[in-house]
Amino acid sequence: MKKLKIFFIVIFFVLLAIPVVTFNTEENAVSEVDNRMLAANPVSAIREGEDATQAIENYVNDRIGLRNEMIKLYTVGHDKIFHEMIHPSYVYGQDGYVFLNTGGNPVFGDYHIAFADMIKTIQDYCEAREIPFLFVFEPAKTTVLQEELEEGWNYDNRWVQQFLKELDQREIHYVDNTEILEEKTEEGEAVFNKKYDGGHWNELGAFYGVNHILEGLSEQGVPVHINTKEEFLIHEETMEKLLLSDIPIHEKIPVYERKADVECLTEQYSPEVRRDESFNHFNYYVNEQKVAEGVPRTLVFQGSYLNGLGSKFLENSLGEYISVHDYRNIFDFDYYLTMFQPECVVFEVAEYTFIEDYFPYEQIKTMNLPPVLESFEEMPEENLTMPETMYQVEEGQIYEVISIEGLSADTQYAYLQEGNQVFDLVRREDGVYTTTVEKQLLNVDNISIIAVESGKKVCYHKENR
Repeated sequence: MKKLKIFFIVIFFVLLAIPVVTFNTEENAVSEVDNRMLAANPVSAIREGEDATQAIENYVNDRIGLRNEMIKLYTVGHDKIFHEMIHPSYVYGQDGYVFLNTGGNPVFGDYHIAFADMIKTIQDYCEAREIPFLFVFEPAKTTVLQEELEEGWNYDNRWVQQFLKELDQREIHYVDNTEILEEKTEEGEAVFNKKYDGGHWNELGAFYGVNHILEGLSEQGVPVHINTKEEFLIHEETMEKLLLSDIPIHEKIPVYERKADVECLTEQYSPEVRRDESFNHFNYYVNEQKVAEGVPRTLVFQGSYLNGLGSKFLENSLGEYISVHDYRNIFDFDYYLTMFQPECVVFEVAEYTFIEDYFPYEQIKTMNLPPVLESFEEMPEENLTMPETMYQVEEGQIYEVISIEGLSADTQYAYLQEGNQVFDLVRREDGVYTTTVEKQLLNVDNISIIAVESGKKVCYHKENR
């Protein structure tokens, strides 16, 4: 009997120890169960004045070992016994519909106004360089299918119309996919799966939504190809589990397979492209047929709607299609624009992603992009010889990173010029300015550095020029 007690005590302590031993300490970790960033180390939060007890509790609750497994086990059991959705990401609607659990209703405020200002900053930056720009707003499934929400769910997204008015006031070029998805739903087409994905369109919805985006570009004179269903092999697949969950379902979903041959350059480019660690989606596709037809190289900052099911339709319609996850990475906009030299830019955001985790308010408010160099033409100019120690070149397989040191602390903007080409220089925290340029575009022996200071331009030229 004594040995049996000891055995159960050992088992008990082992079970207690497992969640501690498997505690998740990874920085910038994202939960695959509830699709959000896990609470960060509480030390920094406490230093910034947050409640210590709450910060520690959030950290432990999010990071405890086997968290995902425990959530899945509890969720599946509760669903089978009580037919209730106990899940951090999903809730049941009527008639068996499943929706993303978006929490409380957002209220329009300074955050959204600042977001509109940021989009305007990006659009102005692009237009000053004669690059067409389009902002895309993706509606939540809860918005399009409000009549299927559970009774008592008072869903309120009036902030969206206020936000779109802010875009109108700033004359921002945008597409709102709400109307097209509602229109197709009213016509009896299922543009969202009933269960499988509670938060995003299905592939039929993606087909219509992406075409609406392409039409928005076409209205600006961008020569893009509008997809047709005949360009895809269309069939159905049966899904047996809810996305990001072990909850059993049995649902047929539409699947579109493009017929066109598209070259994927992602592996060649990805190692040299800087991205946020938590949101590091990146793809580079080339459709040679569309390139030959004159479809422009397009850089798309995109979220989960396009990352998931929308990409294949852009691959089919665009020439060179370069995609970067928009969360956090949008704040390095000038870095990506200089790197990829796009001829067209799209910035896509989903309704429920206007939150601090994805787009921090402080970064939204302080986003600053440089004017074009030509806007300083009337400034007096001082010409100096460029010291050999002023620049360094770090060569990669495709790109070279050029670092500039020694510019005045009064420098407001800085540019690298070679012939008729001008590349923006981005200031790092240590005061060094950098730019990342495709190697074949630049002859570093002929570069000049132009620093815009208070009231003048200082131009550094190499001696051999």
